[in-house]
Parts: sequence; C-alpha cells; structure tokens
Amino acid sequence: MKKVETVLFDFDGTLADTNHLIAQSYLHVLGKYFPGRFLTEESVVQYNGPSLEEVFGSLDNDNAEQMIKEYREYNHAKHDELIEIFPGVQEVLANLKQHGIKLAVVSTKKKELLVHGLKFLNIYDYFDVILGNGDFTKVKPNPESLNLAIERLEATPETTLMIGDNPQDIEAANRANVRGIFVEWSCKSIKDVAPYHPYKMVATMKELEELIVFENNGGIK
Repeated sequence: MKKVETVLFDFDGTLADTNHLIAQSYLHVLGKYFPGRFLTEESVVQYNGPSLEEVFGSLDNDNAEQMIKEYREYNHAKHDELIEIFPGVQEVLANLKQHGIKLAVVSTKKKELLVHGLKFLNIYDYFDVILGNGDFTKVKPNPESLNLAIERLEATPETTLMIGDNPQDIEAANRANVRGIFVEWSCKSIKDVAPYHPYKMVATMKELEELIVFENNGGIK
C-alpha cells in the first residue's frame, strides 16, 4: 500500500459542523414552497450532500433557481451563528502539515463562502489548495473536483485520501481511484455509506491521524 502524501477534505459535515445550518436553510425554503411537508431537521437530512441544483431541481424544477437564491441568502445570513468546528480538526490538520502531508479542501460550497468558513474557523492556512463551487463544472460524485485537486497539488491518486461525510464523497473517491474515508460523526449513517465501500471509517479526527501514521509506517504501530 502506498504511503499517504496528500489528503483531500470535504468541508460541510467533515471539518465544519454545518449540519444544523444546512437543515435550517432547507426548512426555511421548503417550509415556504411545501407547507406542512418538511417540519423537522430529520425530514431534510437526505438533502445534505447533493448539490442545491440537484435537490431543488428534483423537488420543483420550475422554481429551483429562486429556491436556491433564497437558500443561499438565509444560509449566508446565519452562517457564522450556526457553524462550528468539529473536535480535533485544527490539531490534526497542524500535525499532518508538520509531517509534510499536502492538504486540500474539495467542496460543493460556493467558493466565497467556503473561504470565509475556513477563515472563520481559523483553519484556512493549513490548506495548499481550496476548491469550491465555481472551480469545476461537475460536482461530486463526479471525480472532476478530486482530479483537479490532485493535479494542482502535483500528487498521485495512489498516495491520496479523500475524507468525507457523504456517499457522494466516497463514490467520487472511488471514481478518482483514491482511498475514500468516511467520518462517523456524519449525519449520515454507516448503513447509508456502506454500499459505496469506503476504504476505512473513522470515529474521530485523532483516529484519522493515527490511521495515516499507521499506514505511513508500513502498518507498524
């Protein structure tokens, strides 16, 4: 097994706990267009992962553009109030950088808001490459964004990990021929992601770091 030289991270639900923000943004919009249909955060959890275009297009294609606009307006307004960093993220990113591992963020989030979020959480400077919506044309599970990150980092798929909280992240990793790792602090269940065959699953950021160190030591603790 090749050593890990590059790690790609999803943002929402992986580095940043934006699950409440995303759910409230959906409820804000869907409560208006579908009164009485979407009442709880659990009722919209299925939409955490796919692009806004996919979600709103599937629900009401005629009004999708307007719903996306209203979602983004609410999401941006509530962003700093409802976003938090997951435990151990900053420490582990610092440790990985110290070991010479190249880091990137690959997200479907609008680039401007993605950069703002990284800076707000004080983790922007750890990343060598940051890719958001607008940097590529096809979103995950299409592997285009992962391939672009690997190219810009001058990395290879064989030495790259993709860390994510959604089936889309793992499927994109598989299609890019990189090892996909599912984070168990996701709002999605292990059962949801199991059909996509993640390379590994980790329960904490520290466990992710230990896995990388383990693999880079040739499987020796």
